[in-house]
Amino acid sequence: MHTLQNISEDERPAALALGSHTLDDHALPYIIAEAGVNHDGQLDQARRLIDAARMAGASAVKFQVFQAARLVSYDAPSAKYQMDAGCSDSQRELLTKLELHRDDFLTIRDYCRQAGIDFLATPFGVEDLQLVMELEPPAIKIASTDLNNTPLLEAVINTGRPVLLSTGASLLSEIDEAVRLFDQEEACGRLVLLHCVSSYPTAPHEANLSTIRWLQQRYNVWPGFSDHTQSVDSGALAVACGARVLEKHLTLDHALTGPDHAFSLEPAEFTQYVTRSRMAQVMIGQPRRSVAAAEQEVRQLARKSIVTQITIRQGEKITEQHLALKRPGGGLEPSAWNRLIGRVARFDIPAETRLDWSMVS
Repeated sequence: MHTLQNISEDERPAALALGSHTLDDHALPYIIAEAGVNHDGQLDQARRLIDAARMAGASAVKFQVFQAARLVSYDAPSAKYQMDAGCSDSQRELLTKLELHRDDFLTIRDYCRQAGIDFLATPFGVEDLQLVMELEPPAIKIASTDLNNTPLLEAVINTGRPVLLSTGASLLSEIDEAVRLFDQEEACGRLVLLHCVSSYPTAPHEANLSTIRWLQQRYNVWPGFSDHTQSVDSGALAVACGARVLEKHLTLDHALTGPDHAFSLEPAEFTQYVTRSRMAQVMIGQPRRSVAAAEQEVRQLARKSIVTQITIRQGEKITEQHLALKRPGGGLEPSAWNRLIGRVARFDIPAETRLDWSMVS
């Protein structure tokens, strides 16, 4: 079976198009600014988040599409981190205040297009997915909470869109089953698995970034990181661990009242996050061991050649006393030292001459 096995490091999934971006071994990471519900239910604040994401250099900005009454029961409590942020202890009441509606999302989508940044959205049910598809995003993001939501996953697979699936708070068997659904529909080529820790914020010792490479090796899909740390360096570290997609919460101000502002990055921090993450990909480069163009000058000037330290007369047998190792390169390399000893000079060779094989027999 395609999935549920260890993939060799030489195997890679096929390139995957996300909007105008292509995931492959050479591309910079696709970085998603998670606006989420940090618009606080205000359309103008959503626009400002889009502007901040674009100016920070993000590839995409992502929102959440839901109706609280359809998503949450009356008696569902808010999470501790949400109540600590001053939000209602009723999850339904909290989310009702954070809803945006169809016309709002159409406005947001159009604003993203004008700004030149990809619009993405997370649906939380099949009904939400219908609206998301109307908005024509280049990919669909599925939250960790719905990794085991078979009806939603099947509906998302049927869209034909690339799918970004977070894996927070999931058992291995649950990830296996989710990937198996994609495999059955031959849709694994459109799947990106995002390592995620569903802790807000995620402490450094909880990040466990080695899971990113493990996801790629186990399932042979493009891996990424849905990042809930408060670090501006975590994206770069995730890229070093193989992430090709990064998702990070963006806020206009940590001090705003709302469930996610406290652990999100402000615009200046997000700019650092993007810059460092992309620099990490540039620095990682591609596996090779050949001489790069940038190394040629140092190779020539700082490597040594075998040179004569005294004159060697024609017919004289060469000994160690005749020779030295000096910069620059271009003559016989030091590795030829033992093969040169005992050879005979074909003509007089002055001191300070870089030797080559044509001078000896």
